[in-house]
Amino acid sequence: MEEIISILQNPEKMEQLILKSFIDSFRFKPPPRGVHQTNILQHVFKYSNSRECFDSFRLVCKSWQYAVETIRLKTHPDQFTIFRELCLHERNGNFPPFYTKYFKIFRNLVLDLDEFDISDMLKWNSISNLLVDNMTNLRNICICFPISNSIPPEFVSFLFNLFKNSKSTLKDLIIECRDGMVTLPTISLPNLTHLSIFMLDNKVQNFDDFMKTFVDVMCPNLKIVLVYDIHQEPQILKYITKNYPNHFIYGPEISTLEHIPLKISHLNLEHLAAYRYAPHIEYLVLHVKNLHLPSEGGWDDYRDTLSFFPNLKGIIFAYNETYTTLVSSLSSLPSASQNIWQERIDYFKSQNIKILDESEYLEIISKLCQSLSPSWSFSFCINDSI
Repeated sequence: MEEIISILQNPEKMEQLILKSFIDSFRFKPPPRGVHQTNILQHVFKYSNSRECFDSFRLVCKSWQYAVETIRLKTHPDQFTIFRELCLHERNGNFPPFYTKYFKIFRNLVLDLDEFDISDMLKWNSISNLLVDNMTNLRNICICFPISNSIPPEFVSFLFNLFKNSKSTLKDLIIECRDGMVTLPTISLPNLTHLSIFMLDNKVQNFDDFMKTFVDVMCPNLKIVLVYDIHQEPQILKYITKNYPNHFIYGPEISTLEHIPLKISHLNLEHLAAYRYAPHIEYLVLHVKNLHLPSEGGWDDYRDTLSFFPNLKGIIFAYNETYTTLVSSLSSLPSASQNIWQERIDYFKSQNIKILDESEYLEIISKLCQSLSPSWSFSFCINDSI
């Protein structure tokens, strides 16, 4: 009774009692279990837009703020907007605290230098310091160098510090060189397993320097060097064929067989010829340019394939930049084209040539990789123009 009287005599306590009664009258259900548990929240946030997490979810309450700011997302900041945004918000070398916390949540970074115009280069020093200070333990880094020579000052030093921050975690590195191979810092990356290279107008000497100063020395546990657009760089292909013959699992084009005995090769039938090591081939990746034009790409002479490759065991088709048996694509063709392609498939089968699906082909590649004595091997992107 005394407690009730004390509440009635205290205006502040009365106000709290009335407010509680008012809220209880709505009969709100209690929040669901786990609504404040960090691991549950972070699992949900992984499927949300990273910027929405920071702009909205982080502001809900302290537990949500903690969950957002301590998450590590297997993605990267939007390279098309974030750096322009940083240029707008930079003031005397400083940025709003938001960005310091925002960059910490990512495991990956895509740095496209074409997104910087010449005036933005004046702010590069501040941006690079922000990245180095807040992006650590990255798993994937992609660097796209510009077509022009407008590489920021002290860029190699920046890369050194960026790589150093992720020395023990970096597994994938992508280098896109649009105007000649660039110099990378001399720092060992012991856990790097995959290196991807996009090339355009690269000189053999520059590529040689890159291989000898970075690939051969700084990547002791490298597994795959994936080279894109090799068909546009015949001199580079000639160089790696001559200098790294033991690092080939398959030939990116059939001419490789003139120099290296391989079990697998890509083949555009228009380039079919009697190369020195053609009899070593057991599997072919046959390129198809257009299913609707069955004669295109040298396919009228497809039966000649067996005379050049007497030990052929299996084939897979490369069409629309995918590995396929073609079976799923035939149904969309006119009946005449369907019949032509089906006849070709049946012919290979009649010669005891297996039509491989993608999983079977990749398993063969994997087994060959395991049997390869060098620590790493070349791989090449699929390109229908090969």
